[in-house]
Amino acid sequence: MNGPGDQPDRMVEVSGLAAAIADRILEQHDAGTSIPPEHFYMLVKAAQMLEDNAVPWPPSVEHVVMEVAKRVEVGEPARLPRDAKKPKAEGRLK
Repeated sequence: MNGPGDQPDRMVEVSGLAAAIADRILEQHDAGTSIPPEHFYMLVKAAQMLEDNAVPWPPSVEHVVMEVAKRVEVGEPARLPRDAKKPKAEGRLK
């Protein structure tokens, strides 16, 4: 049975998982390895869930999503620039 405090706890968990996925994408990019499309898909789904529940995105999630969105807008391949650095964890939900 779900209690009244379960939804915020779940969103904290989703936020943490989204940040972990974004961090992994950034690590893969920095290492020059290919990033499986499933990772982007999972990140987008988690970001949408956070958005739907009015939960701010962790900085790394926002960074990856915005970098990919910029590339899609100008018709470039959805790759992060080589100089993309992992944002600081400030503001990340704990």
